Amino acid sequence: MNITIVGGGYVGLISAVCFCEFGFEVCLVEQDPKRLENLKIGKSTVYEPGLDVILSKHIKNKQLSFSDDLAGVVANSDAVMVAVSTTFSLDTDLDLTLLNSTINAIASAIVKGKYVGIFIKSSVPVGTCSIIADNIRFIRPDLIVGQDYDVIANPTFLREGSAIKDFMSPDVEFIGLNNESSKAKEMIKMLYETLLNLKIPFIYANFESVELSRSVIVALAATKMAFINEINEICERTVADINVITKSLMIEQKLGSNSLLISPGIGGSSFPRNIRVLLQFANSLGVDLKILDGALKSNMHRIRKISEKIINMIIDDEPLSSKQVTIFGLTYKAQTNDIRESASLIVIERLLNEGISVYLHDPAYKPDSEYLVRIPKNVMENEKFHLTNTPYEAVVQSNILVIMTAWPEFNSLNYEKIRELMCQQNGKQPIILDYKNVIA
Repeated sequence: MNITIVGGGYVGLISAVCFCEFGFEVCLVEQDPKRLENLKIGKSTVYEPGLDVILSKHIKNKQLSFSDDLAGVVANSDAVMVAVSTTFSLDTDLDLTLLNSTINAIASAIVKGKYVGIFIKSSVPVGTCSIIADNIRFIRPDLIVGQDYDVIANPTFLREGSAIKDFMSPDVEFIGLNNESSKAKEMIKMLYETLLNLKIPFIYANFESVELSRSVIVALAATKMAFINEINEICERTVADINVITKSLMIEQKLGSNSLLISPGIGGSSFPRNIRVLLQFANSLGVDLKILDGALKSNMHRIRKISEKIINMIIDDEPLSSKQVTIFGLTYKAQTNDIRESASLIVIERLLNEGISVYLHDPAYKPDSEYLVRIPKNVMENEKFHLTNTPYEAVVQSNILVIMTAWPEFNSLNYEKIRELMCQQNGKQPIILDYKNVIA
């Protein structure tokens, strides 16, 4: 298999030498004359431990070659990996000019009838690969997607200083495809056979999911760094030891996977209260915890947006007082009767204030539940608030079903039956808003 990598910068050069390590012959295309000459004599364009040795090795054994003839190289390639820079300067975060011109040149050079996989490894914003795919179809309408070529989102997660290790043994490999191309999947298996043998997990998704995943992973890491720096300001004003704090954050690993599941918002007796207490303490020291304060504000904004979305989705010619919404789940989480700062309760109160009838089903809060005294009086005594014994009873003639808590009972419900029981107006399908990913 002939591999072409376009762009001799950080991502391109690391990718090139590592694919050589996997046993492939690679041609690295570089348009900058000075950089190209340096590469040809084994002079690395970037610093990375061990890179010079591997680079020299594969130039010597002729597995790695260099060229500035993009069209000529692409015509003989099985896989083309685009790793050109998308950063213009220190003052400009993003410039896709080079990427777009590279794609145009690649599209023009594709040989019809000879399949080529076009891998996008450059850092790109969400939606870029879809635009690239559209551009290639426009430039080469004679080519058939999945037969002559495929565009494949394949971002890198390389940390400077350990980039070779990160490439050779990543935590995960993301593959973005917007079609079920058997040729693309077969090529990916061949290219990454070494990683598959190491049992590295491969995540297949659409372009946008893969592009956003890369951005979010980087953003979360940066947020954690900024957060611990803010906490360090508290330590500097007290006798608390930041090293102990960072070690204690290992506990967060137990919470980590659950904290990354989507939800209607943060609730319960612990999280919101502890955040407010920590914010108040920091304020007393003159420390502004912007990230934590932002988390609280974002949480309230999330809950308000849920209420607004429900209301906006059922507004039509009829008054809101004629509408009915079903809520699955009152407690802030499953397997508890705790409704303190429950997002569901906040949404219910908003809907009732708008005159909308609310039918609630929660395994801990059925009509005969001993916990009903926990529900605020303004909710319990509202004539438009109804508790139900079964989820099916709750959805009869509802305009919208909103799942707010991930009770296990909700996973096994017959949602086709639920849709049949719900109100169907003007030929429109019933609306189900699932804020806990309960419905598979």
